[in-house]
Amino acid sequence: MKYFFSILFVFFFLSCENDVTGVDDLLDNPLDENQVDYDVPAFVFYPSLFDVSLGQSFQTQIYAMGVENLRGVNVLIEYDETKLSLQNLNNGSLADGTNPLFFTDTDTPGRIEISSVYMSADSGSVDGNLKIAELIFSTISIGSSTIDFMNESEMLDPDDNLIEIKGFAQGVVNAN
Repeated sequence: MKYFFSILFVFFFLSCENDVTGVDDLLDNPLDENQVDYDVPAFVFYPSLFDVSLGQSFQTQIYAMGVENLRGVNVLIEYDETKLSLQNLNNGSLADGTNPLFFTDTDTPGRIEISSVYMSADSGSVDGNLKIAELIFSTISIGSSTIDFMNESEMLDPDDNLIEIKGFAQGVVNAN
């Protein structure tokens, strides 16, 4: 029995090594405001780079980053409809609950409009990094294309005033 506890103690002691070399690669969260190359508040895609095979589906999420006093958004997105096909669009966390105010318009090929409103009995607005929606695309043509936020996209405060958007991150799709 002593032998067993001795081995257990040695194993425990050796497993407590704290090797922190190579940590820089682990600390690169693309949604961390300190790690990005755009100003906030901003609209971003996460993930933002896709290397996919022809016909393969992929998912990206739309985030409002670094917002303060946000009540609602109107997000306009463009993509090349000859290279990508929108398969599905899901609500994020800004407009959640049993009766979310979340509306979409995908009638125009190559364009998506998303309107989402934060409603809560506790607060009239929200701060932070918020997931607005999830988009699922599939590739329909080989080559490179982008998913872009249009400049007409808006963030609004509880008094319906525009919040200046300081950054728009781009999504890049490489289909092969």
